[in-house]
Amino acid sequence: MGKLTTYRDKRAELKAHAKALKSTAMKEAKLAAKETRAKAKEAHRVDLAEAKERAKLASKTADRKAKRDAKRLEKQDKLAQKAAKRDRQTEKALSKQERATLKREAKLAAKDRKAAEKIEAAGRKHEYQLAEMELKKLDGTKLGKEDLERWLGLAKVATPVLLPILYKVVSNAQGSSAPPAAVDLKSEGINATGPGAALGVRIVRLEQTLDQLSTARSGERAVTDFISATRSRLGDLRTAVEAAEITPTAQRREVHSSISGELDRINKDVFARLGVKA
Repeated sequence: MGKLTTYRDKRAELKAHAKALKSTAMKEAKLAAKETRAKAKEAHRVDLAEAKERAKLASKTADRKAKRDAKRLEKQDKLAQKAAKRDRQTEKALSKQERATLKREAKLAAKDRKAAEKIEAAGRKHEYQLAEMELKKLDGTKLGKEDLERWLGLAKVATPVLLPILYKVVSNAQGSSAPPAAVDLKSEGINATGPGAALGVRIVRLEQTLDQLSTARSGERAVTDFISATRSRLGDLRTAVEAAEITPTAQRREVHSSISGELDRINKDVFARLGVKA
């Protein structure tokens, strides 16, 4: 009886111990599950907080980027407005400069025309002196000298129109003189325009006068030497006229003035040889 009681007690004790172990295990499992849920909940809370923080940072970044883009666009717009204003000012300045250039060119062209007219007037004076010289040869002809002097006085004012007519009258009366032909500078080897062309015409006219002087007084050694020296001077002036075409305007005008003065001196020398007061 004593052994059976001991076995029952031991078995009950084992059952109680197993039950205690089971209960402990269940408690531990519950605690572990609770702890796991708590950790998961904490992890979710942390992830949610981090996500919110990331969203907040992203929003701030987007705002800063939008502000930077807006400032950049505003700056670009201001630069574009400044560039447009600068372009308008440049266009206005260029337009003003162009008007000034056109005005200056018009003034220079007017000065060139006046210079050419002055040079042509000197050339007409040369032709008038030739006509006057021809007039002196008509003393004693059937043509009235008073009529010729009247024609000559008119020719002095309107040489281009009346001088050829006067030469025709002289030709009819004398049978030898001929009206001066128009000068073709290209065929004469002179490449010039404006005042330079007028100087070229004067040079050619003086060379033609030298031809007349050579024909009339070829036997005189002094006259021959004078003609040779004068032709050399005129050749140098031909070169100077063409060289002046590629020089700056102000310098070209000075060169033309110098050439014109030299032609005046040559003209005076030539007519002195012809016995006419220049």
